Amino acid sequence: MLTPSPQDLRVAMARYADARIEEARRSTTATARAVEDAAYTLCVMTGTQAVPQALHVADSMLGMRAPVSPALRRPVGTHQEDRLQTA
Repeated sequence: MLTPSPQDLRVAMARYADARIEEARRSTTATARAVEDAAYTLCVMTGTQAVPQALHVADSMLGMRAPVSPALRRPVGTHQEDRLQTA
């Protein structure tokens, strides 16, 4: 099995989530088909046969952590809670 890139995996997971949300909002043949398509893609990408397994494997493949941009990281000790813990 080829390993999908993290970006492709995140896109597939987002597509599945969006399809489920739309299906919950208004259930139509088109929204049901979108859920099926997104679920199939996610399962193929993770080498699984069921969505719960696919989501678990996808989380594992992504390391359960989304990378944080260095621009969004704050220096240690700049937040009040950090100063309280180090005092």
